[in-house]
Amino acid sequence: MEIEKREIYRAIAEMAYVIAKADRGLSADEKFAFTKIVEEELALNSWIAQSRFELLDEVTQPSIDLAYNEALHDLKKYKEHLTPELVAIALKVMNRVAESCSGFSAKEKLIIDRFKNDLDQIMEG
Repeated sequence: MEIEKREIYRAIAEMAYVIAKADRGLSADEKFAFTKIVEEELALNSWIAQSRFELLDEVTQPSIDLAYNEALHDLKKYKEHLTPELVAIALKVMNRVAESCSGFSAKEKLIIDRFKNDLDQIMEG
């Protein structure tokens, strides 16, 4: 797999981390849900997202703003490789993580809406 696509999968994991952490921090249920979701959505490439998510959770523990901005930076950097299919996967993973534990919160909806707007700008620019 090319490095650009790998970095996009890592950015998807970062965005899922932002969603999972947005409400009350990151619970064991949310970690389990993330793992299940990326296994279903990314199949054999799920290990890439899982390793990034674990690194964020266990080592770096960035704020949701920092994680969001870093993911967006990577998506901009590799936008030539950001296909409509990968955009759809990113949004699906984020939505499923948001719905997975306590349902969609207003904060999660705000983050996803912001991400959609940012993605539109990336894809247009």
